[in-house]
Amino acid sequence: MGGWFSSTTEGSSSSGRNQSWEEPHDPKPVPQRRRRDEVRIGIVGDPGAGKSTFINSIRGLKPRDPGAARVGLTHTTTEPTEYPHPSRPDRLVLVDFPGVLLRRHTGRFGNFNIGQYLIEFGSYMRSCDVFLVFCRGRIQHNPISIAMEAARMGKKVLFVRSQFDKDVADKENDDPEYFDNKSSVHLMEEFRQDYIRVLRAVGWPHDVSDDEVFVISGRLEYVRQGMWDVLELKDAIFGHKV
Repeated sequence: MGGWFSSTTEGSSSSGRNQSWEEPHDPKPVPQRRRRDEVRIGIVGDPGAGKSTFINSIRGLKPRDPGAARVGLTHTTTEPTEYPHPSRPDRLVLVDFPGVLLRRHTGRFGNFNIGQYLIEFGSYMRSCDVFLVFCRGRIQHNPISIAMEAARMGKKVLFVRSQFDKDVADKENDDPEYFDNKSSVHLMEEFRQDYIRVLRAVGWPHDVSDDEVFVISGRLEYVRQGMWDVLELKDAIFGHKV
């Protein structure tokens, strides 16, 4: 699989189940929408995948601005965290989901178990309209397991290959002749098709089309410029609301 998929992340364990498995009951109430037309975007991904950077940039914020999501390479999210869009806080909310489970009262991350995850966060998952699955390089076990449950809930799931600016820079450094007769658009398409191939190989239960996989950089300057697949991603999530 070309090294794209990793089934061993921090705190990972198998999530395989037969089709008779039932979703564990989450006793917590589903968060209430502020308005009937509120759009709620669930975001999952491992540390360093670019989630927080995207959450900030899509809201026009820099990492140190008030209200910005914490950016880092470690697990910074232990509970679903809501980030309303500053210009339409009652209509557009991004929900950052943990990629791991925190052991209560210990401050440590425990083995990842999707059943326990649904008990903890299933109500929040059901409150979302769309899920974005972020990866940088390898497709990781935990976010794909979470995304599979979101799909079973009937949620729209989109896949984001982030930090493409770094990919382009790496390609220019490692294989400069590539760009003699190709452009970053060709590299995007190679990444997109490889992503789809790996999703099929790891058992994603639905067909994945080209317009469900987006190759972007979440950095503010690229989001503002609409670089690479940013405009297509916005349209897929929000229509013309952003």
